[in-house]
Amino acid sequence: MSDSQDGNSYAPQEPLEIITLERYDFAALQLSCIFYGFSVVVFVRCMSALLWPRSGRQQNTKLAVYTFFLFALGTIYIAMNGHYYQLAFIDNRNFPGGPEAYELFIYSTSVPRTANSVFIIANWLADALLLFRCKIIWQGNAWILILPVILFLADISMGILFLYQVSVPDANLFTQSAVNFGLAYFSLSTTLNTLMTLLICSRLIIHQRRLIKYQTLPSKNGLSYMSIVSMLVESSALYAVFSLLFIGTYASGNAASGIFLAILSQAQIIAPLLIIARVATRKAWTAEDSLSVNGGQNSSSWRANSGPSTQVDSFPMESSPKLGSFNDRMGSGTISSTVEVKIA
Repeated sequence: MSDSQDGNSYAPQEPLEIITLERYDFAALQLSCIFYGFSVVVFVRCMSALLWPRSGRQQNTKLAVYTFFLFALGTIYIAMNGHYYQLAFIDNRNFPGGPEAYELFIYSTSVPRTANSVFIIANWLADALLLFRCKIIWQGNAWILILPVILFLADISMGILFLYQVSVPDANLFTQSAVNFGLAYFSLSTTLNTLMTLLICSRLIIHQRRLIKYQTLPSKNGLSYMSIVSMLVESSALYAVFSLLFIGTYASGNAASGIFLAILSQAQIIAPLLIIARVATRKAWTAEDSLSVNGGQNSSSWRANSGPSTQVDSFPMESSPKLGSFNDRMGSGTISSTVEVKIA
């Protein structure tokens, strides 16, 4: 029986272990709602900047559709998860063994299946955004993408297998087969996310150093590229930290894994939305470099619309060959650079 029964006659007649699991479930639901609130704020900011930009800027409907779909998946997850706990703690509270037993009993039904499915799909979309950004940044060096693409395809395959394992009758998140596929899936996803972030950041740092070296970018603006790197690292860290916490507790069979999984469901959505929000609002400027090699001179021209700017808070959201082709065109010769400065 619960240890609280000695001093509380209203305590449920269930073992302490079951009560502890129910407390974890309650904490997981509350924390997922808190993080969902964060995603709502970032989502509104993204959509406002994408669909109703300041004068002189164009709407980005494609990115807005992606943002809406990603946020919708997070919303569906919260709704299904809330309904799942409603069924267990309210509608069927007298089920033999209590709410925790009922949760396991219905885990392979439509409500948990829907929540699990939108969780996995949202994760795929978040990874796909980073993969697309990586493709743009490393344009002209397709071989760099071989490993990320392989990992992404493996991530999708393992996600499908994981969904199947937790959806078969009498299965749940903690059956042995589900744990095996789940650990493989989340480990792949975390590895892919970290790898693509490192590839994007390394490319930007290399590009920044070369521009400064060949004097096509003032050294005081070198910090601009570092702000992009910081943005990417911070966004990636949000997902990576909670993912690692979940993997560690999930592998050890600790019930606290449910808390980290609930947070992860929204963290994987907040991370790409943070990047989109910074890009969409364009708090500083966006640079387009046109580089060519002809001889032994170095020339550069700068055009500014208005006012000074020393910080870049975005990275390419549209396909551009400039960054991608920079790598293979340095050396002896003339470097002509045109950098267009747009003030937000």
